Amino acid sequence: MAGRDITEGRATRAIAVDVGVVATSAIWQNTDVAYDTAIGGMPFIYAISDARPYIRQTAPFRKEQFDNQTEPGEQSLTGWWIRSQQSFHAGDGITFYDPAQTTSNSPDHYRFADSRGIDVWTQGEVTLLNDVTNTHSTTGAVVGTDHQHVNQHARSIQWSGVNGVLLHDEFDVDKIYSAITVSITNKALTSNVATLTTSATHGLTIGMTITITGVDATFNGEYRITSVPTTTTFTYAKTASNVPSTAVSPVGTGVTSPVIHFIDYLSGTDRKVYAICDDGVYAYWITNKTAGGAERLTMFKKPLTGDSTTGSSNPSATGDVTQMFQSGDEEIFYATMEFIKDRIVLCVNNKVYEFPTNTDTFGDGNLVFTNTNINYHYTSVAASGPAIYTAGHSGIYSTIQKYTLTTAGVMPTLTSAVVAAELPAGEIVEKLYYYLGYMCIGTNKGIRIATVNDQDGSLSYGPLIVETSQPVYDFAGQDRFVWAASGVGELDGGLIRVDLSLEVSPLRFAYANDVYVSQSTEHYTTAVAFLGTTDRITFATAHNVTDGAIYLESTDLYPSGYLTTGYIRYNTLEPKNFKRLVARGDFEYGSMTLETVTADGTEYDVVAYDASVPPVEVTTSNPQEAQEYLAYKFILYRDGDDATRGPIMKGYQAKATIATPRQRVMRFPVYCYDVETDRYNVQVGYEGRAFDRIAQLESIEENGDVVTWQDLTTGESRQAVIEQISFTRLTPPDRGFTGYGGVIDITIRTV
Repeated sequence: MAGRDITEGRATRAIAVDVGVVATSAIWQNTDVAYDTAIGGMPFIYAISDARPYIRQTAPFRKEQFDNQTEPGEQSLTGWWIRSQQSFHAGDGITFYDPAQTTSNSPDHYRFADSRGIDVWTQGEVTLLNDVTNTHSTTGAVVGTDHQHVNQHARSIQWSGVNGVLLHDEFDVDKIYSAITVSITNKALTSNVATLTTSATHGLTIGMTITITGVDATFNGEYRITSVPTTTTFTYAKTASNVPSTAVSPVGTGVTSPVIHFIDYLSGTDRKVYAICDDGVYAYWITNKTAGGAERLTMFKKPLTGDSTTGSSNPSATGDVTQMFQSGDEEIFYATMEFIKDRIVLCVNNKVYEFPTNTDTFGDGNLVFTNTNINYHYTSVAASGPAIYTAGHSGIYSTIQKYTLTTAGVMPTLTSAVVAAELPAGEIVEKLYYYLGYMCIGTNKGIRIATVNDQDGSLSYGPLIVETSQPVYDFAGQDRFVWAASGVGELDGGLIRVDLSLEVSPLRFAYANDVYVSQSTEHYTTAVAFLGTTDRITFATAHNVTDGAIYLESTDLYPSGYLTTGYIRYNTLEPKNFKRLVARGDFEYGSMTLETVTADGTEYDVVAYDASVPPVEVTTSNPQEAQEYLAYKFILYRDGDDATRGPIMKGYQAKATIATPRQRVMRFPVYCYDVETDRYNVQVGYEGRAFDRIAQLESIEENGDVVTWQDLTTGESRQAVIEQISFTRLTPPDRGFTGYGGVIDITIRTV
């Protein structure tokens, strides 16, 4: 009977203890025995044969999956990873576009990251906004600590059928309207009065300044219209010899200035206008006027039909200006006023007054509230259904007070303020605006929206919808929107539009940048109003150093505009290869460029669509490297021949593949006997060794941890997990394989 060789040691313990140092990070180093492979520091000899091959293949990384997304195809993981968006009407404000993380009816499905010059508010369409034109310069500076008080205020008005804006600009008040162009077919001059006839109804009014060209040397020039006898004739003063009624051939042209000077005060001679309001027929304003050697609050009124030549601020002068009253002891330092609930509410310094529009007295009977803090400055007045509100600040603290009307319909006289809302320290209320049941609050930080209690008028405001680069000084509302005078970006003047019909989260509403003007130096957007009853918007700018302007919405589109999507990451942080992109829309007029945007803001052009290049799917070759996430930028350009037309984008679809390094699955057989012989005929083992090794290997598998796998024949080493082990007990072969044992089929997956 064959005995055990002395080198094999005792039956219960071999000299070569090769169960291995089993640990997740353990490795095996061959010494006397030439093992072929090792897992977690446990070495084995390959049992590879034709019947038991070594198999190495790519691990499956795709899976069939039921698509239950609200947007079909977004879960298609059997090919491309797809992300698409068909509308952008929920506005700006997202960083990542991950619709799968929201509910099926969430507005986040229709939001984006940024835009400029783009109209997103028609569901399913993205178009260019109308451009703006510089209509008139403004000179009043923004004053006060942290630019807390503006000298521009804009109000929508209409006079003699003309839609316009009443613009207050420190010492001046002007009527702004859209310039009128007429064709002149007939001329006449009698007793130094020129009469011109137009080819169609002209829409002109008294006080407009018109420039005449193409008539003749007598009639050509710039004049103030003095009368409008009919809807097709107008007159102006012209000192010259009489001219009989004569046809003008070819026809002449008349173009009005878009500005009518309503009040012209002179800096250094007069005091500025501190506040102004109107009741639809008259304008009311306040200024300081000398009385008894001191500056005193004085209020005037004037019909909106007038201009600067039809009256004077001097009450002794003839004209249509009326001095309503003068205070005996109040000098204006800060003021705001509004015509609300059939009365004028006036805040001067730290006091609140109310009075009817036909008053000719001013005194304690008009006083509603005196703030005990003499440093309190009022900035705005507004009204909701049940209450009137005033807002102001003292230093860094700002509050909103409410005044609930008495049964007689008057504001109660208060000895202490009823605070409806108090803003966080450092946030100053600049403007209150009530619209569609909400109170819009413009602050030096941005825009807030508050709900109004129908019973007592109390306010509950929400978080900042958007943090703006400048204070929000004004609002204007139309349809379901409000426009905020807030600036666009860090530098440009312009507006932000808020959709009060779409609440993206409690008291947060959809918003986006709206009309704007590019500026080389920083200007503050100080006022906004619609042109009378039209849907054409205007806004004013100012700066504490240089002049600003009032801008009127044009009929031409912006030359270009862009929309940038949120970063797309497919709800995972794994790297992806973004490879395909297509946008849909109508590109008959103008064009659109598609770009990719990386995490660091680098932009790469992909393709441009126009009438000659249809919206085809293209390869996005840049960035070339795999990205964790990527955004897309769509730049729209207006038509080169017709500035009123541009492209229409209706959505996009992006495709990517996962860029995670592919895993490998290896399946190989190894021997597991009590005694084994390596390829150099070196024997190793002991009685019971096979079962010890199987038990240890199963223990590693049960833990499911990552271990080091080594192929000692090639020198390869990889981190892996054991997916399966399968032991088959076999009859020991020749060449010294003795005792209990067999072959283990091991399947591992690299990680």
